[in-house]
Amino acid sequence: MILTMKTPNATHTDSPRRQREIIKAALACFTEKGFPATSIADICKKAGASTGSVYHHFKSKGRLAAAIYLEGIRDYQAGMIDALSGQNSAREGIFGIVRYHLMWVKQNPEWARFLFQKRHAEYMDDTEDEMKRLNAVLFQKMAVWFQKYIKAGKIRPLPHDLMMALLLGPCQEYSRQYISGHAVTDVAAAAEVIGAGAWAALGMEA
Repeated sequence: MILTMKTPNATHTDSPRRQREIIKAALACFTEKGFPATSIADICKKAGASTGSVYHHFKSKGRLAAAIYLEGIRDYQAGMIDALSGQNSAREGIFGIVRYHLMWVKQNPEWARFLFQKRHAEYMDDTEDEMKRLNAVLFQKMAVWFQKYIKAGKIRPLPHDLMMALLLGPCQEYSRQYISGHAVTDVAAAAEVIGAGAWAALGMEA
């Protein structure tokens, strides 16, 4: 009998890439047809994947929807941290956060719409712990940057909840209008106006 060496299973060796492809395909399907009307077959067709491959990575359509949500949060937060780390003044940091937030929404409208609309869907229940972990990491890294400028007297020493409300509250409201098609102001122009408002609320220098 001739023994042959078993080749690695490609399903496992490229799992992160394949998961991402399935997630993006599912997001496109949910955007086009809505969550209830989308079938696993629709997602398989869009992703060019077998039913077994989809169920290998995600145990149900609800689990897949939750994965889309978490992947969107990871993508947004990773870019936010990068955007903030490149800023070398308090004013530019505040403007940078606002610009990044609004540009991410413009560049990822399907993901942004999904994040806004599905936060309280029943299939999101299993994501609470991971959401808390992701948010804790983001807030900790943002806090390090903010504390530097608070200690230097460049940013007001406000409680975290008020600081985030003043900084991101207007961004969130404009984003809702943008993804619903009701915004009349260009994103770049909106970022400058909202950034100026955030700086006026948080900054301690002209």
